[in-house]
Amino acid sequence: MRSASILVAALAVGAGSMLMTREAHALGPVDLEVGAKVGVGTNPVSVPDGVPSDNVINPLGFGLGGRAGVSFFGLYGGVNLMYYFGGSKDAGPVSVSGHTLMYGLEAGYGIKLLDLVTIRPQIGLGNATFSASSSGGPFNYDTSDSNLYLEPGVTGLVSLGMWYVGADANVLFFPGLDNSQAAFTFHGQVGITL
Repeated sequence: MRSASILVAALAVGAGSMLMTREAHALGPVDLEVGAKVGVGTNPVSVPDGVPSDNVINPLGFGLGGRAGVSFFGLYGGVNLMYYFGGSKDAGPVSVSGHTLMYGLEAGYGIKLLDLVTIRPQIGLGNATFSASSSGGPFNYDTSDSNLYLEPGVTGLVSLGMWYVGADANVLFFPGLDNSQAAFTFHGQVGITL
């Protein structure tokens, strides 16, 4: 009789646990994030005294890119790629333009709010290649220069099932770039979490 009541209790607990809902993870506690980014960056080139700021080309400006990463119990590590279209200036017959390609690594820690919103302070580290060209003058040129970048910031993500939308705001530093200043980048994101 005692074993029958233990069996009934075990079946009741087992059935009850099957009826309870819980978050499903295909990869266990590991989440894989893949997404697209669109955004803008302010000018990282400081304007010398006496030079009008509209004469200095912003090598960032509007940009497109993507990111992919893995989150494990809130710890995040990933890769990032952004292409900023930069800007151009015409001075008589001479046209000068510049753009930037950035790629690197990201690391951060996500704080979940109500299983719907994730706030993730993070830092990015990588390579930025600034490219510039001129045409129409006696001395045309194409040049590029690579520099280390550091990009601390914060990302906010809203979960929509396996999809997410989000935004990030960052401060961007180029320690090896002469005449540089802190720039700011802002991106919108959309992607999937597996």
